[in-house]
Amino acid sequence: MSSVDDRTARARVRDAALRLFAEHGEDRVTMRQVADLAGVSPALVVHHFGSKAGLREAVVEHVRAWMDELFDLTADTGTAEAMQAGEWSSIGEVLQHALPEGSPIVPYLRRLMMSGDPLGTELLTAWHRQTVEIFTAWDAAGKLIAGPDPETRAALAMSSDLGTLFLADHWRHVLGYDPLHGEGLARWADEAMRFYAAILPTPDTGADNDIASPPPSSEEPS
Repeated sequence: MSSVDDRTARARVRDAALRLFAEHGEDRVTMRQVADLAGVSPALVVHHFGSKAGLREAVVEHVRAWMDELFDLTADTGTAEAMQAGEWSSIGEVLQHALPEGSPIVPYLRRLMMSGDPLGTELLTAWHRQTVEIFTAWDAAGKLIAGPDPETRAALAMSSDLGTLFLADHWRHVLGYDPLHGEGLARWADEAMRFYAAILPTPDTGADNDIASPPPSSEEPS
């Protein structure tokens, strides 16, 4: 029972750190603040994580594991089929549905990516590599058109999806609806499907979609 309680306390501390890091930035958060939010003693935080650097590492690994699980899920071509069928508008929507209401993961990632922290670039690099692999696999299965430059196409898709998540609070004010919930999500998804139609083949277009390769040159050979 003691070991179970210890694991629960450790997760509680990690989650408290994640929330405080997302709200204030790591540099402005103390170990005592994390302990207070988690409802444990500062000594217990030190016992589990050693230092704030250890706490940061645990938070990052938690976020990394969450994203890796989602990439494992989306690697299945069934996700591409669901997007073709209109059940999902984008990978971003898959990510949003996988998050509990009020999760600090997105605010944390937004702060990390926007702060210039090298860790943000490291995570983005790994996720981009996985996205290219997924696009390539989906292309081979005839579920997506990876195009002549899948690395750039994956980066464009990630910019759209992550931008939706990171800018959602602003879009609520600009558009007057919530792009991540309820009727607003449905409206956003409808337009997103029109956008993604360029790389999602249909029975009519198959793999011959005109975005799959550069347009032929209009110049006559000399």
